[in-house]
Amino acid sequence: MPECISLLRTPLGQTVRLQSLAPLHPSLRRRLTDMGINEGSIIRLKKISLLGGPIVIECNGQLVGLRQNQVKQLEVVPTWT
Repeated sequence: MPECISLLRTPLGQTVRLQSLAPLHPSLRRRLTDMGINEGSIIRLKKISLLGGPIVIECNGQLVGLRQNQVKQLEVVPTWT
C-alpha cells in the first residue's frame, strides 16, 4: 500500500487520492466536504503561488484555492504507484 504524503510534497500536475481530512480545522473540513472534496476524492495540484501565496487544487472539475498551511495538512496517496 502506498505511503501517505502531504499534498504540498506532490509534483505539480500529478493526480492523487485524498486519504484524510482529519488534521484540518472542523470548519474547513466542513467547507471542503460541502464542495464535494471528501476522503477518497481524486485531486490534482494545479498551481503553487510564490512567497507563501495560495495553492490551487482541482477536484471534480472545480478549482479551489487554499492556504499553504492548510494544504500541508492534507494527506494524500499517489495514484501513479
